[in-house]
Order: sequence, then C-alpha cells, then structure tokens
Amino acid sequence: MDINIIVMVVYFVLMIAISYAFKKMGTGSASHYFRGGGRMLWWMVGATAFMAQFSAWTFTGAAGQAYRYGFTAIGVFAGNVIGYIVGWWWFATRFRQLRVDTPTQAISQRFGPKNEQFFTWILIPLSILNAGVWLNSLAVFASAVFKYDLTLTLWITGLVVLLISLLSGSWAWWPATSYKR
Repeated sequence: MDINIIVMVVYFVLMIAISYAFKKMGTGSASHYFRGGGRMLWWMVGATAFMAQFSAWTFTGAAGQAYRYGFTAIGVFAGNVIGYIVGWWWFATRFRQLRVDTPTQAISQRFGPKNEQFFTWILIPLSILNAGVWLNSLAVFASAVFKYDLTLTLWITGLVVLLISLLSGSWAWWPATSYKR
C-alpha cells in the first residue's frame, strides 16, 4: 500500500476520533463553540476565526495567482484583514452590549424569532454552495497530489467530512451519555 494512502487514512481516522472525543466533552451553547465558554482570550478567539478562513485555495490557488500576477494577489488577504478590523470595530461593542455571541442571536433578540428563522433559512442554500466549492477544491487538490480519480476522491473526502460533522458538535446524531448542559 502506498505511504500517501496510509497517511491519509490515519489522518481521517484521527479526525473522526477527535470529533467523537470532543462530542463527549460537550459544547452546550454557542458561547462554548465560538469562544470557549468565555474562557478564551479575545485575541485567541479572533486568531481562530481568522485561521478558519484559510483553505486549500490559500496555498494553491492564491499561490498560482501570486506567481501569475505578482503582489496583486495580496489584495485578497489585505481585504480580509480590513474586513476583520471593520467587523471588530462595528460589532464588538454592540454584541457585548447585547450579550450575544452570534449575529443570529442578535437578530433574534432585536427583531424576534421569525426574523431569526428567515435569516437562518435564507443562508442554507448559500452555505451548501460554499461547502460544495470548498469540498471540490479539496478533492481537486487531493486527487492531483495522490493521482487518484477526482470523483472517487470527492466521494471519500465528502463522506469523511459528513461523518466528522455527524459525530461532533451540537447537532451531532451520535448519542453522548456524558453530554453536559
């Protein structure tokens, strides 16, 4: 068996095990999910949110754009930094005053549960498209590196991501007896 396949299988198994372990630890609220239940420092939460935006495109597509067009590719990342600074400047104080952790909580608190439902449901199609683009870019990258069929790679990575999602988080279907509220 090829060493690359062994590494990927071990990585997938490790990620699934970590998902199950964190599910057993329990995250009972949005506060636990987004900011460690208030126990994380503000800069650590911000750095985590910033790093979560990096994807395979950052290291492949952006590198290709930088090679082709030079420093203009930095504009994307500079725009992200500006967006995070403006978001912090505009929302941090307001969210703190409202005692909320997410925009959805703020909408519910200010405009009621019907508006919360509307904004939640309207984002679902966009989230599905976004997840599909990310999964496709991951599969294209992985299939090129390991020289396997793109469709097979897409299916395998998609199923592993689905399994990880089902095993961990607040919406997991996995029964966790030690789940703390």
